[in-house]
Amino acid sequence: MENMMMELSSKFADHDDFFVEEELIDQTTIYLMGFKTLIDFAKSNLYIRQMAASSASVGELFTNLSDQLDMDIEQIVNAVLEGKLIVLSQGGRQNAIVDPISINLTRSIEEPKNESPIQASMDAFVEEIHVNVGLIRKRLKTARLSHCTFQVGELEKRNLSMLYINGRASSDLIEKVNQQLKEIDTDIESIDDLNKYFGVRRGSPVSHFFPTEVPIQAIHALKKNRIVLFLDNYPFALVFPHLLPDMFSIVNDRNFPYVLSVMLRVLRVVGAILTLILPALYVALVSVNPEIFKFDLALFVAKSREGIPVPALLETIIMVVLIDLILEAIVRLPKSIGPTISMVGGVILGQAMVEAKLVSTLLVIVITAIVISSSVVAGIQNSLYIRLLKYPILILASIFGILGIFTGLALTGIYLASLTSFNIPYTTFRLKREGDTK
Repeated sequence: MENMMMELSSKFADHDDFFVEEELIDQTTIYLMGFKTLIDFAKSNLYIRQMAASSASVGELFTNLSDQLDMDIEQIVNAVLEGKLIVLSQGGRQNAIVDPISINLTRSIEEPKNESPIQASMDAFVEEIHVNVGLIRKRLKTARLSHCTFQVGELEKRNLSMLYINGRASSDLIEKVNQQLKEIDTDIESIDDLNKYFGVRRGSPVSHFFPTEVPIQAIHALKKNRIVLFLDNYPFALVFPHLLPDMFSIVNDRNFPYVLSVMLRVLRVVGAILTLILPALYVALVSVNPEIFKFDLALFVAKSREGIPVPALLETIIMVVLIDLILEAIVRLPKSIGPTISMVGGVILGQAMVEAKLVSTLLVIVITAIVISSSVVAGIQNSLYIRLLKYPILILASIFGILGIFTGLALTGIYLASLTSFNIPYTTFRLKREGDTK
């Protein structure tokens, strides 16, 4: 304990924001230590002095400040890194880990940025785990809601929370997830890093997790026997396991009459199918199976492609890739110029390519329909992988025509059905409740 002051000063010698302040309390010198980038020192120091004024001795002050007294050097170092205030007596005979008045480094609860709930609450998750868990508990007032916490990572220790409803989520599934989270021994910098611990899906565009920033969607998943994970500094809930119906079913649909709710889900299914087959259908009917058209329609298609120097496959790939690049640019660019890029890319460039006889007007209509249909499914992640899956079907259609489209759809269905999360198929439509044998 005598050398604790020197050890801490040496440990954080390369940290310019680490402070050591000396204070005189009741004729006894104490030291306050921590990171000035995490701790509001002026307010925390005032709090220490107020506590000292109501304490009969320095020993009583330490007892009043914290129940974490006389900790070892390793515990104190971890506490400093977590943003705690360390109070150390002269000579290192006594120490205390104190919860300080911290600098506000978090944002307030705001509206969702990536999802647009209709006729629902407009709050969204933030980066702080305890706030996110609080948003769940505020709405789901039941003692059956269980909350487990973990610290994962090697260099960067990140907090991770697991929530589930006792009696709903399968105990076998809970045990497997719990075991996997305990085995994490590397830094989790992205959701893909977390994915690797839940089963290998090399080259797969489908994640084990369905991210949502809307609390009511996470609560709906909990009620549907799922597990919800929160990762520190990540403003999304990760629903596990991610299932195929997640891209078609949104909890907000229940705010509408049943018929309208079904209609919305059917439209999303139609949108996903159109995204997969429309470009392939264009190539198949134009270059491989034109005999399927009626004579008048065949003449219209031939006239729309009159003077175009590139084959239908290359023409379609150019337009599809160009649209995907425009969509990615809109997401990445600042909002101040994003609409301008969409106008230039979607209207001016498209019109210029038609007038230059590089693409047909019919293909422009097809591409516009693809952009709209790919955006109706729930979740940007689902929209991205649906857009990716259209390329293999497009290649098959250019070789085998209509038969290639049906083959591509069959292979896509087989591939999606082969995906599992802890032996739960991705194409499962309903998870069984704990104890449910039906």
